[in-house]
Amino acid sequence: MSFVTVPADPVSPPGAVVSGDGWWPDIDCNAMRDALRLGQIVTHARLVAALESGLLTVEGELALWRAMREAEGCTSLAGVEPTRTINGQSRAVVLYTRAVRCAAAAELSETHRDVTATGHGDARAEDDKLTASDYRRMTTEAVRDLIATNRNAVDLI
Repeated sequence: MSFVTVPADPVSPPGAVVSGDGWWPDIDCNAMRDALRLGQIVTHARLVAALESGLLTVEGELALWRAMREAEGCTSLAGVEPTRTINGQSRAVVLYTRAVRCAAAAELSETHRDVTATGHGDARAEDDKLTASDYRRMTTEAVRDLIATNRNAVDLI
């Protein structure tokens, strides 16, 4: 009798975060794994690298917005409209976290394919998976919601 074993999903160490600078909050690695249902092949090191890239992308887009909030006296992102909360968390922190996770997921989606998938399984997974473009769109939506601007632009021809 033979048994087939499936390796457990790789996890990041308990409490693993990619640290913000104090104004921006930390991003919890395992919370991202749970929220985005990351596949079995994304190692902790790859996840951290993708999150770092996501932080750089989102913080770059929000640099001017942050400077304006700091000029208003906000000492952290959680201090931006602190009474607006979602599930006990600052709305601004929820949107920022979503933007960073989606930016990181876009990078992982572009650079990572499960090498163990068969052709049939791979094709089926493509139908169910969000693409890098989907994740980029969600990043943009979260950033625009955070800065309270429109999600799209329309020009009349």
